Amino acid sequence: MNALERMLDEFDAHASQAAPSAARMAAAQALRAQGLPTRRDENWHYANLRALESVERFGPVAPQTASSAASPAVTPTAALPPLPAPLEGYSRLLFVDGRLWSGSPWPAAAGITRLPFEASVAAEPAAPFSTSGDGRLGLTARLFAPEALALRLAGTVALEIISVSTSAAAGCYTDLVLDIAADAQVALVEQRLTAPASPATPTQPTAIDAHNLRLRLEAGASLVHTRLQQTADHVVQHDSLAAIVGERASYRLRQVTAGGASARSSVQVQLAGREAAFDLRALAAARGTQVADAQFTILHEAPGTRSEQMFRGIASDRAHVACSADVQVAATARGARVQQSLRGLIGGKGAEVDLRPRLTINTDEIQATHGATTGRLDENLLFYLLARGLDDAAARSLLKWAFLGEALGAVDPPALRRAAGLAVAAQLSDAPAAELLQ
Repeated sequence: MNALERMLDEFDAHASQAAPSAARMAAAQALRAQGLPTRRDENWHYANLRALESVERFGPVAPQTASSAASPAVTPTAALPPLPAPLEGYSRLLFVDGRLWSGSPWPAAAGITRLPFEASVAAEPAAPFSTSGDGRLGLTARLFAPEALALRLAGTVALEIISVSTSAAAGCYTDLVLDIAADAQVALVEQRLTAPASPATPTQPTAIDAHNLRLRLEAGASLVHTRLQQTADHVVQHDSLAAIVGERASYRLRQVTAGGASARSSVQVQLAGREAAFDLRALAAARGTQVADAQFTILHEAPGTRSEQMFRGIASDRAHVACSADVQVAATARGARVQQSLRGLIGGKGAEVDLRPRLTINTDEIQATHGATTGRLDENLLFYLLARGLDDAAARSLLKWAFLGEALGAVDPPALRRAAGLAVAAQLSDAPAAELLQ
């Protein structure tokens, strides 16, 4: 059986024991009707979809102990990787194998309200992106996420969501819906981690780490969203993110991908309200035979909307990094402004970087610029540094770090920027000097 058939068989087996929710049943129906993406789909041409076939089991990790209302399921602390230090001023939610960890208290901060998940999903407008488009791979998370979560964030909120996968032979899933209230000021951090490998951990991809996120920004809201994705080499990681940005609302996304045998991000941002804004700073670093692929689709639908997309990618050894930024400006988006800058650096003889900036413009009242460049390290700059006494490894490391600096510099707070820098450094063939990571 192929990956989709095995996935649906596992879902059906689970559904026969416990009646699934309407949202799960709708996800299964959509997958049966549409199937998984293939490389024949233009936006999936560079993704490593074959890695899904190597996943041993799609169902989520079974809880370590029996769960009940009085005694929730827990994972032994010894099974967790070292968790990052709490970010100052942030509330934290910790998911372990897709379940809220009982050892982490629910945030006491004002402005964070839990909503009924099924009602929140039912309130979502029909979206082809999520059911038949690039976001449909996120339906796998809706099928299997053990603890789907919907939140409303109001006022001034700083929230950190950490997802930890502890198994080398089962799935880790989260399915989240976040409503950002009108005029709210929200800082959201997502981090994805994998427990340390054991001697029995396979070297080939066998586990799946999948995440589904829906964001709705009401009028005047501001969201700064930082994602740090650093899964292990045996993990097939993918995430699907759909955001609707309302009038005068601002969405800033900072995304760092550094890890996983195969990583795919599918992002769609709908600028639905007048003067809505989206700013993207994304970075991907891959080594060995890793594949990191990202698809960013930005829909300008209202007057005065603006977006900026910046991507920086480095492929070392025989790795493959790909990014597509597809901006579609509707006739109703008069006065829109668009800027694109995609750059890739090839750091190995067998490495590959593929960049695709795309603009579809249906109005004459627009300001738009775009560009994409791919190449190797500048030999003139390298010679300049060597001539001033740096050894070859240090010189190459310095040039690579300068290439990534603009994207990493957008990550806040500083503690998170350092964590992102360390994650990226581990994916480079020339490790940067320690002082560059300060």
